[in-house]
Amino acid sequence: MSTTMESMTQAGWSVRAARERSHTDRHRALLDAAARVFAERGYDKTTVADITAAAGVSRATMYVYFASKDEIFLALAAQVRDGFLAAQEPDVDTDDPRVMLTATIDAFAAAVHNAGPMLRLIEERGAVDDRVAVLAQEIAERPIRRFTRYLERLHTAGRISPAVPPRIVAETIGYALTRGTLTRADATPRARATYLAYMQTVAETLLSPT
Repeated sequence: MSTTMESMTQAGWSVRAARERSHTDRHRALLDAAARVFAERGYDKTTVADITAAAGVSRATMYVYFASKDEIFLALAAQVRDGFLAAQEPDVDTDDPRVMLTATIDAFAAAVHNAGPMLRLIEERGAVDDRVAVLAQEIAERPIRRFTRYLERLHTAGRISPAVPPRIVAETIGYALTRGTLTRADATPRARATYLAYMQTVAETLLSPT
């Protein structure tokens, strides 16, 4: 390939990469802005104009990424679901069940904290929109199922001795963490850390890791 052609190709790749980054950044900015507006105003009182103003883009730009307010909300609900699922697979390279429990509890609590008011809004919208209802069910159930499977593997390997079936442990920890984290949304980092330490004690009491 000639030097000129090579330079043109590299320039083309550079432009394409810049466009892709811009697309990703703008998409993310729209979602972030929508999440803030929905949290402040609720679903019904939020308009497309509110979202575009918060994101600093035009309506035409928004419609490149989302066809409607409903689509933005669905994308946010899917983002919340994915955050909860990711929390069940923390990036920790260890076989120590205590360390894994700590990492999972911390990650799940962080997912709840990041979702914040969206959890309530998703539940409310799920009552009138079947698409949101599906996502709401996935948010409630899929992380519990994934955590249950992990606990069952530990039990089979003899790494834990659960006091009750793993599914009950997963529900107890998951539901308590969700409620406890939401009620401590405005607590200090130290208070939240203390709460998570208590939840770690609860989990270890129920599971008796070896």
